[in-house]
Amino acid sequence: MFGYIIGNRDQNTLFPPVIQDYVGKEDPVRAYDAFIESLDLQEMGFEINAYKAGAHEYHPRALLKLIVYGYAYGERSSRRLERACYHNLSFMWLVSGIKPDYRTISRFRRENKEAIKSRC
Repeated sequence: MFGYIIGNRDQNTLFPPVIQDYVGKEDPVRAYDAFIESLDLQEMGFEINAYKAGAHEYHPRALLKLIVYGYAYGERSSRRLERACYHNLSFMWLVSGIKPDYRTISRFRRENKEAIKSRC
């Protein structure tokens, strides 16, 4: 056993302690983040209502980031985008650690198809 490199799954510092450290300063995902942050979503046709009643929803900006970044890297499937939020550090960083399920991603895409096409 001493001649081999063996991993330790109980290691406490596998990832950086904050999501901000998951990607480098020059990583391309930061450009996608800045682009979506610069858009006026209400002008594009997205419904933004911070005071609406009912169950909490994911912010449209986070879901738009997920879809646009996914499209740019060939991930079009809602199920694959959901999986990327669990396994891909760039996706985790981009959406700040949220994990929407595939139905939520699919519904968002379906309900905002025209708004997504208009600018992205």
